[in-house]
Amino acid sequence: MLPPEKNNDTKELALLEMLSLVYEEMDLDTIEERFVNLTADIFDFDRVGLFFVKHRKGVLQGKLCKGFDPGMISSIEIPLTGNSIFTKPLVTGFPYLSAENKIAAADPHLSKIGLKDFALIPIVNKKRLSCWQIKNCAKADCPAYGKKWLRCWLVPGTKCGNIPLDDCARKEEMCRECEVFARQDSDTAEGVMVVDNSTSNKPISLENITLLSIVAHAVGGAINNAKVYSRTLRESIRDDLTELYNRRFFNERLVDEVDRARRYGGVFSLLICDIDHFKEVNDTFGHPTGDRVLARVAKILRDNIRSSDMVARYGGEEFAILLLNSDKKLARNLAEQICRTLAGSMIPEIDGRQITASFGVATFNDDSISFEGLMAKADRAMYLAKSQGRNQVIAL
Repeated sequence: MLPPEKNNDTKELALLEMLSLVYEEMDLDTIEERFVNLTADIFDFDRVGLFFVKHRKGVLQGKLCKGFDPGMISSIEIPLTGNSIFTKPLVTGFPYLSAENKIAAADPHLSKIGLKDFALIPIVNKKRLSCWQIKNCAKADCPAYGKKWLRCWLVPGTKCGNIPLDDCARKEEMCRECEVFARQDSDTAEGVMVVDNSTSNKPISLENITLLSIVAHAVGGAINNAKVYSRTLRESIRDDLTELYNRRFFNERLVDEVDRARRYGGVFSLLICDIDHFKEVNDTFGHPTGDRVLARVAKILRDNIRSSDMVARYGGEEFAILLLNSDKKLARNLAEQICRTLAGSMIPEIDGRQITASFGVATFNDDSISFEGLMAKADRAMYLAKSQGRNQVIAL
């Protein structure tokens, strides 16, 4: 409910700011944080909390909040398959308003958070055909008629069976008999927002909940778009098989480090690593097994570099490692440590046999001050390591 000092113009501007999340923001954390803050400010709720569906874990996980004690919301995990009030809007797609519903059984999370006067609003991630389109409804005088992708239960005063439905409980009861309503499942939802006036005891109006539900649908789409964007960005710089950075991104990063070292000074080293006798693995065990070995080696490399370093799959069975703030001596020591760790690892995909690799080292300034020079020097050192017996580190 909007405070008296906020006039309609202020509210409209605030709502426009909230809806701007749909097309202006692509950063997931920014969208979520602004959504919580704007909801609390526009509607003047005592507290606002945001929960998200974690499909792999099968839970509704608390994440952000405003007004609640620190850590209260983020500590909550609610099973999706349970009978919690919090997961109900995920299935129905219908907001839950405590003032309009009688809670049949005590939900432990209500008492944990201290909720009495509250509402739960689903955050839907996909646009869906509206009810009137699916049912070929011809009730042109219904407020939901002609509204794109909105479901009847999100629009006040809808008419089903020629009965205007303004009462939340009556509407849900009738919607349960509708085949469109019955299709809802948690896969179409990003999560749930809880809004609460348990401290001030100010009434939470159905009008505000309906408006917030519509906005939440739009913001849910923005959240889904941000996830798709983030996933696409990740895929553009990662190797599908090993999940390491790919060659293109590694090259861009190496060029940046060369430019930075030229301008401001500093030192770094480059390692080129190539798995020994990898063709024999493919010939003996098959390419699918070879792929699993590559993924295993990639994990060993990733787990044995420092957090400041970077490893990439450079091509085939070849990997590249960027060691920041590392002179040649330190780079060689780190490479030898990785070489020993790899040689000492049993690879279950090839019956527990060992896999070894040959490493070449090149250091900025000592070997070259250019991208091309560093790559050539490290590559030459790596091939020398192979020609001299493999499973070793060469730093020219």
